[in-house]
Order: sequence, then structure tokens, then C-alpha cells
Amino acid sequence: MALAREIVLAVGDILKDETLVDNGLIDVAMTTEYSWHGALLCLAELSRRGMLYAQALRQIVPWVVRGLTYEIQRGDYSVGSNVRDAACYVMWSLARIPNPSSKRVFAEMSVEMATTLISVAVFDRESNVRRAASAAFQEHVGRQVLGIMRNAFVVTSRKIAEFDEYKHPLLHHLCTVTVYHWDLKTRELAVKALRELAPLSPAYVRTHLLPGIVANVASPFLAVRHGAITAVAAIAETIAVELVSHTDASKMVLDVADSIPARYIEDFGASLTLAALTTYMGSLSRAGWSIGEAQGKYFALFELAFITCKTVDDIVVDFTSFVDACNLTPDQRLRIVKHTQVASSGTSRESFVLAVGALEKPSDLELLCSLVAEGTTVEIRRNAAAALGQFCTRARDHSVDNRGDVGSWVRKQSLQSLARIFAADSQTFQRLNERDGELAIRLLGQILCSTTEKIDRLRVAAGHMLEILLYEQR
Repeated sequence: MALAREIVLAVGDILKDETLVDNGLIDVAMTTEYSWHGALLCLAELSRRGMLYAQALRQIVPWVVRGLTYEIQRGDYSVGSNVRDAACYVMWSLARIPNPSSKRVFAEMSVEMATTLISVAVFDRESNVRRAASAAFQEHVGRQVLGIMRNAFVVTSRKIAEFDEYKHPLLHHLCTVTVYHWDLKTRELAVKALRELAPLSPAYVRTHLLPGIVANVASPFLAVRHGAITAVAAIAETIAVELVSHTDASKMVLDVADSIPARYIEDFGASLTLAALTTYMGSLSRAGWSIGEAQGKYFALFELAFITCKTVDDIVVDFTSFVDACNLTPDQRLRIVKHTQVASSGTSRESFVLAVGALEKPSDLELLCSLVAEGTTVEIRRNAAAALGQFCTRARDHSVDNRGDVGSWVRKQSLQSLARIFAADSQTFQRLNERDGELAIRLLGQILCSTTEKIDRLRVAAGHMLEILLYEQR
């Protein structure tokens, strides 16, 4: 046993080599993944053989817990998945400690270990690490299927967070680690998970997590900046009631756009930053935040996003929410339309054709009809048809979240928008039918379906729209 103790101490020294410890936080930026990988594998084998005595366990466990989240970015990739996998192996082996005294020490430290292990099991990027963490956790409590990344992030995390012991650790890990991950897909899934978890503990998110996230919205690192902005968007939309009742929190949320330096939306990485800002502005619009004088700045950011970003499908959704919540000025509407009439074709012109679908004027509907038939490129004709389809699609929105049938808000707004469009000109439906008869039939069919809605105000809106078509249109 004396030799085993010397080995454990030597392995512990390997973990401590080139590591900085500040107020209990272990910084591994200067370490090498190979030494940590080997050291953790050695500890796992020692644990399986009952050679981790109680005192050594107290010294080693904090380093093993740190190994569960070990990741160092190197350029456009990261290293450390092998270290995290080895740390999970240590956790698995600790569950099989035969020494009673060591088991008692393990039980004393199990809360921190369990919460970190759960966070890794549902939020790690690598499927093999999630599986390893799940296998380690099942040695103590039970099994979860965590191989599919989206299922782990969005579904399983919500189920686990319903237990008070894991709710705050999961939220903390999500908002301090995963939303800033270098991989875009991982960040996007983290934000989706945050939308699921934030309503479970709104006060904790507001007091403990929101200030740290807002502090990173102007980070010089693109991944951190993008993750922070989209995380604020998720929080602002899902726990708006909690935030607006506290002046300091609402001010932090509303100041995000003003805190972004101009160079971040003009230079390298501008498209990703602008996409994050449009998500933020769309979330504020959907949650009913009062943006006041910021309306002009938000419109300018949307306009720049349509010009800069190559993929604008999500931006169009957020712009539609913005238009529904904030009345555009005639000049702003004219600017959107003018962008579709630029002589030279390009991605930005095609993007603005999609944006026109969010507007509500008869002239805009006619413009889209003409572009479907006479657009200069196939991309413009395709986007014009898609924009026309938005008028029908929005009337079929049946989204549901923890607030209930939130899609009914969209369905009602789309019916009211269509009513204004057709009421303004008695020949609108006739021209639409001449340009695209199939779309006109789809539109009429959707209105008829809406007259059978179970919600009274939607049936009233659909009846009003049908009355306009029958008695006011030629």
C-alpha cells in the first residue's frame, strides 16, 4: 500500500504540472492533453484495484472533476475529448471502490461529482464522451440514452433539470461553458436547451447567470460573442415576465445592441454577429418587449443582415416578428422594396425579396406576384414564391410552448394582416389569382380552415377575412 500511495501522489503531481489554481478554479490552458489523459487512466486503474485511500481521494477528486470539462482550443479545432473520456472512466471506477473508508469519502463529495457528470452527459459535444458519462452515472443511479446530440441537449436535459439537485448545476454549465463552445452547432443546441431550462428557475437565471452572459456580448472572440447574444435572446424571450419586473435586468437586456462595437458588424465575423443580433431582436419582438426609440437602429441592423448574410431563412422569421411588433415607417418599407429593384442581381437582392413577405401592403403582394412571373433570376422567382407562401404559412402556425398555444398569436396576426391587404384594394385577390392560381386556392382554403378554429377571436378574424373576399373583392 505504501507503494500505491507514492504512485497516487506522483500521478497527482502530473495533473498539477503547469496548472494554475486561483480561488479553487483550475486553469488547464498551459497543460498538455496527453499527460492528463495518461494520469486519469492510471487513477482509474488504481481505483478499480482499491488503491485510492481515503486521504488521496480528497486530493484527487477535484482534479478528476476538472478533467470532465477539459478542453483546449487550438485554432479552428479543440483537444481534450480523450481527457474527458478518461475522467468519465475514473468516475465509473470510483463507483466500484471496494474500500469502505474510501466509499465514505466518496459519498461526502458525490454532489459535486454527480452534478458535473450530469452536465457532461447531456451537454458535451462528443457522443462518445456523453455515452461514457452516462455509463459512469448509471453505475450510481440509472441509464439514459444520450447518443443523439439533440436528444441529449434538448429532451434529456429538461427531464433531469426537473430535479432540484441538478437544475442549477445544469443551467450554470450551460451558461458558462456550452453556449461559448467553438463549434457553431453545439452553441445553437445549447441555446435551444437554455430555452427549455430557463423557465424552470427564472430568478436564478436573472440573478446568477444573466450578468455574466451580458458581459460577454461584446467579447473579441467571435464564438463567445455569438453565444452570449443568442443566449440573451433565449433568456429575454422565455422569462420576459421575470426580467421586466426588475429594472436592472431589463436594462441589461435592452442595452445589448448598443454595446456591440461597430467593427464587429462590419469586419470579419460580421455575418455571424448580425445573425445573432437578429435572433435577439426577433426574441424581444415575440416576447412583447418595449424597444421605443431603438426601433430605427433595429431596422438598420436587419437591413445590414439581409445585405451581409448568405443564409437568411431564420432572419426572415425574426424580421417578420419585428414587423408584427413594431410598425415600420413608410420610408423603412420603401427601403425594403427598393432593395428588390436593384438592377444587378445578387444574394442581398434575393434576400430582400424574402423580406417583402413580412410586409402587409397590397402593393407588396403585387410586387411579389410580378417577381414570381417576371423575376430576372430563378433565385428571385423562387424567393418571391416563398415570400408569398408566408401569408399562408403564418396562418397555419400551431406552435406550443410552456405558455400554451402561442401559435394562435401568429395565426391571428396573419389573418388581420391579410384582411388589411385585401380591404385596401378590391382587385388584389383577382390579380393574385391571375399570377398564381394555386396560391390563391391555398389561401382561400386556409381561411376556410381558420373559420373552424376552437378559439373565438380566430374564428372572428377568419370570418372577417372571408367576408372581405366574398363581398369586397372582384
